[in-house]
Amino acid sequence: MFSIETHKESALKKSVFGHFFHRNGISCAYNALKILPVYYNSALHPYLLKAMESSINNALTAIPQNLERQFVETLTAICQAHIFVPVGYNELEYLSKVQKIAFGLPQIRLLVLHMTDYCDLCCRYCFIEGGITPAYCRRNMAASVMKRSVDKFGQIIKGRSFPKPPAIVYYGGEPLANWKILKCCLEYVKYRQSIRALPQRIDQILITNGTLVTTEIARELKKHGVMVSVSLDGPKSIHDRNRVYRNGRGSFNRTMKGFNALKQCGIRPTVSCVLGKESTERASEIIHWLLDELGVRALGFNHVSIIPDVNEYDPEYEARFGDAVIKAQEIIQAGYPHVYERRMNHKINCFLERTIIRADCTGCGEQMSVSPDGKIGICQGYMGSRKTFNGDVEDASYLPAEDPVFVEWAQRSPLNMPQCFECAALATCGGGCPRNADLTNGSIWKVDSAFCHFARKAQEWMIWLKYEKR
Repeated sequence: MFSIETHKESALKKSVFGHFFHRNGISCAYNALKILPVYYNSALHPYLLKAMESSINNALTAIPQNLERQFVETLTAICQAHIFVPVGYNELEYLSKVQKIAFGLPQIRLLVLHMTDYCDLCCRYCFIEGGITPAYCRRNMAASVMKRSVDKFGQIIKGRSFPKPPAIVYYGGEPLANWKILKCCLEYVKYRQSIRALPQRIDQILITNGTLVTTEIARELKKHGVMVSVSLDGPKSIHDRNRVYRNGRGSFNRTMKGFNALKQCGIRPTVSCVLGKESTERASEIIHWLLDELGVRALGFNHVSIIPDVNEYDPEYEARFGDAVIKAQEIIQAGYPHVYERRMNHKINCFLERTIIRADCTGCGEQMSVSPDGKIGICQGYMGSRKTFNGDVEDASYLPAEDPVFVEWAQRSPLNMPQCFECAALATCGGGCPRNADLTNGSIWKVDSAFCHFARKAQEWMIWLKYEKR
């Protein structure tokens, strides 16, 4: 426990993980690894710096008497939070202890089944289509591949417990373009559960553009308890700018028909909403439309992914995206407390609970993807090039925990990236998208520059949100 009396003559330094924020006469000293803020009167700040630059004793002699008590209390709190530390203290040793606890072999709990790589739409920002090479052979997943994929997943998760339920995600292309096999998969999962080859609790999630949803399909999804996420970018004028058919015609009307069919069958869809370069300025309109007009209660905002030669890294857009997501969250906080926006609410909850976000991407140790022809990899964004797809569902001996690529990705985190150690968002970032980092900067061990804009903005916003809610 830090004591002013015993450290009066000690030389202090700001920790690698220490940061300062200032607003309207209030300052915050923040430990980015421990997720620990200390708020204080900004009038104290010069004297706190003096305590670090010379000694506590010198600062005490310089501070006005009316601020002395506040100064002692604040400096004590800052030192106890390890924001200021003794000059000889090695804060990286503490980080090393965290790393040993947080990281190990992959713990796969999520199966992403690419039911097909065909899609009825040709969205202008699609990172799956953007990653498909000219030599790539498209196909639908066969029943035999589907069954072996589910069996392999059952083998991997058997007897294990996870902080979240294991899950199967039906992905594409547009997964409903292979509805016959998807429907068979729902029945097969149920059968495997009945013979205890799969856990009784497995979340099943469909990622769909909504255009192929019929009442019959919606009823079947409801029967099997499938959670559905519909890709919907906003009102018609916004949605139809990018989510188009191959002839350029917008998909909004068909998407809404499918969305409403789901609701009529008792499913409350979540929404995946891409805020493109044209729509960041309309975030307020979009969020009100989704919540007020459609009654959406859970959604996630996404930015446009990096696609070589199609969509390059644009720092101006990324800054606007971060502002737009925060603006949407302010609207949610003010009037819709029952609404969950995945990107911000996950950060807020972890910040308030002081829980480190080890990785933002489930590909970093939690996820395996299976291509339509049965190849096992990590990231669906690499399905076209087959990078990270080294396994096969036909190989009974293959295990992700023994695949060096899976093992490497399981370590990918800001907590293991020295270039991130001095970032205020260290413990609440999660590192963004490894694929974006690879495509933009040449390696998954580089930063996802696009995500950095949002992570830093969100971190400071959360610090002041917590102060206001005290």
